Amino acid sequence: MSQSTSANMPDLPAIATNTDIGLSEAEVADRKRRGDINVVVMRSSRTYKDIFQENVFTLFNVTFGVVLVLMTALGQFTDAIFSGFSVFMNILVGVAQEIQAKLTLDKLALLSVQKVKVRRDGETKEVPVGELVRDDLIELSPGDRAPVDGAVLISQNVEMDESLLTGESDPVAKQIGDIVLSGSFCLAGSCVFRAEKIGNESYAVKLSQSSRVYKRVFTPLQKKIDVLVEIFILVLIVAAFLHLASSLNSGRSIVDTVRYSSVIINSFVPAGLILSISVAFAIGAVEISKRRTLIQKINAVDSMNSVRILCTDKTGTLTQNKLVVKSIVPLGDTDEDSLRELIALYTNLMGTQNSSAKAMAAFTDKPRSPSQFVSEVPFSSSRKWGAITIDIGTTIMVGAPEILFTSPETQEQAKQYGRQGLRAIAVVSSEDSIDATDKNPALPNNRRDRGIVLLEDSLRPDVIDTIAELQNKNIRLKVISGDSVETVASIARQAGIAVPDDAVFTQKTLEEMDASTFSRSAAYGSVFGRITPDMKRRLISAMVKRGGYVGMVGDGVNDVPAFKEAQLAIAMNDGAQISKDVADIVLLDNNLSALPQAFTAGDEIKQKILSSALLYLTKNIMVILTISFAGFVQLPFPVEPRHMTVLTMAVVGLPTIWIAFGWLKPRRLENFLRDVLGYSSIAGIFGAIAMTTGYVFSYYISGWALLRTPNSTTMIDSDIFQDIAKGQAQCVSTIIGTIFCLLVFWTLTNVSIWKVQTFAKNSTATILGIVSVGLSILLMLLFPTFFQVEVPDQFGWAMIIFLPTASYYLLRMLQSSKLFRHLPRYLSQP
Repeated sequence: MSQSTSANMPDLPAIATNTDIGLSEAEVADRKRRGDINVVVMRSSRTYKDIFQENVFTLFNVTFGVVLVLMTALGQFTDAIFSGFSVFMNILVGVAQEIQAKLTLDKLALLSVQKVKVRRDGETKEVPVGELVRDDLIELSPGDRAPVDGAVLISQNVEMDESLLTGESDPVAKQIGDIVLSGSFCLAGSCVFRAEKIGNESYAVKLSQSSRVYKRVFTPLQKKIDVLVEIFILVLIVAAFLHLASSLNSGRSIVDTVRYSSVIINSFVPAGLILSISVAFAIGAVEISKRRTLIQKINAVDSMNSVRILCTDKTGTLTQNKLVVKSIVPLGDTDEDSLRELIALYTNLMGTQNSSAKAMAAFTDKPRSPSQFVSEVPFSSSRKWGAITIDIGTTIMVGAPEILFTSPETQEQAKQYGRQGLRAIAVVSSEDSIDATDKNPALPNNRRDRGIVLLEDSLRPDVIDTIAELQNKNIRLKVISGDSVETVASIARQAGIAVPDDAVFTQKTLEEMDASTFSRSAAYGSVFGRITPDMKRRLISAMVKRGGYVGMVGDGVNDVPAFKEAQLAIAMNDGAQISKDVADIVLLDNNLSALPQAFTAGDEIKQKILSSALLYLTKNIMVILTISFAGFVQLPFPVEPRHMTVLTMAVVGLPTIWIAFGWLKPRRLENFLRDVLGYSSIAGIFGAIAMTTGYVFSYYISGWALLRTPNSTTMIDSDIFQDIAKGQAQCVSTIIGTIFCLLVFWTLTNVSIWKVQTFAKNSTATILGIVSVGLSILLMLLFPTFFQVEVPDQFGWAMIIFLPTASYYLLRMLQSSKLFRHLPRYLSQP
């Protein structure tokens, strides 16, 4: 830090005047005792209150809760308990799983918590952001996020990016006395500022910590299911009016009207499905965390499976970001010693060294010249160059060859080095100075080409295998970098990425394109070189608008704008703090090889969700249609709340739990509309036909039940007969629906009743299905009075055996038919 900068500081309280020392340990301890400490909430996790509220106070639970209260008020305690049992279990399992996930992720989040450089007792120390105290002196370098608000005490041409707070993308220069806002990050230069507003007082907290707060974001799959639920709710509203009208016309009692309302609501709203998705995501986040991958947003679990385009930076992602100078190439009349001295002056006098500057400083060592620092234009990824002016009237500029070099021949020479996979950095000088206070400083015209610095950075050891695995998953890789396009293309090809010659673009060529050409180039290109952060953002945005699901891997400040456009942002743990702050996923071991495993885990989670959705929707559609069919023929309500609970737990509740915990591995489902919604709709229709047929025939032929009535002089009136007929019909219909759903569940787990060997091959699914359904049916038969049913007679048992298997057989025949296979094509024809 320069003496002149310190001397010009404004009058400040005594605690901050000595910027070299900072607070003492005694002063830090005193502030901690007073409570003047920065309180931090982990971004990766919600509070227990949030988890409880989002699992309990849903639209479905509130609506259904009103019905349960009415049932209780009318004295239907047992039905209220049974109707609410599945909902209560869903809430209990959901809250328990999300709390378990919270505890696991909170522990893992400690590994990526931001650490801040502070000056205490005359030393620079790294402390966790949660241990900052008021009046701490905080050092910021490029990539560092300001954790609190405070006034700048020392400024080395610092430029702050406040886009996460204000939406303005232009960097903001901060002078001594200016306020640094929490949530902004250092883009170029460096500074020291005093922590004044900490914890809840800071600017970012007052804006609800927009870049760090947990957000419940809908995933692509959740959006589809959300639309489906909205449709179900609209139909439910219509069904509610019809149910009310039917109850008034038939003289149905208020008690029965309320009881059957619970069945209708439970059938139309797949609340358990929505909750099972949340549970699956929570379990998935924990599973993926075992691969040293921190999930910071719950939607990342599904997003990983949806990614089809993965854009990556080069440095630190494909390569190890361990730059070393291979050689320096003098140009013109500049000898090697003079070039080495220029490089040494630049790297030793600059305020903050990036990785390239550190490599050059290590190569050249200290400068021999006594020249003194005058001013600096910090290097930034948007400018692609930096400059130092020294007191002998010379300005040294270092950066991109195509921007700094004045000779086309020299620019071409730098490109040749780039094609060898080397990073070429231009060194030029000028006798003219640069106005460092200008927001957009211009390069002097009379520049003199002095030399080229050649840096090399080797590939990460496992990157070739990782790229191959990702491409095998049908993920297209694109490399977007600030380096020269020749260097980037060479490194990409070494990593195994296919790079056609016409799929390579530079910032300059992209800027010359019209909107449509730019969009096509963004989609087609494989390598983009000399790209500024804003152009990187535009490229990602164009890919997203063309329908691609885009992921972005990066580790630097220049990746942040692109992160905010990508649908999945992945950061390296050793990257810039701000890149981790806005990322959806953090690779804790800085290892790209964790991605294929994480993507595989994400795919497994999605398969569990799709399987659960298929079971839920099949049961719901089947029950809804059965209620509708029974109403058409003016028969009593076919399903009681207690029957609904038994059916749901046997064929949906328990199987989805088994699938979620990985006890069963369902067959692969590729497409939600075709494999889940399409199949469950058709299966629901066939199941409803079987249930309705059993219900109607059992109701009208249940006169056989009178044979079990003891001989008496008292005639059995029509009401008693109707109760007997309805009880048997409901029992037969419920058992038929349960068995049919069992066959659907077995199909999902690769068990076929037509292939005996599959029972042994998939014995777990076979046994669990038989036990679940068998116990449910046995409970109904052992306690018929409690479940309000009549034990079926011979004819009833015949229908129980025949109808579900026959209906399932017809379903399978329809699936195998030519009409069904070509139905999508038929429907698309005019």
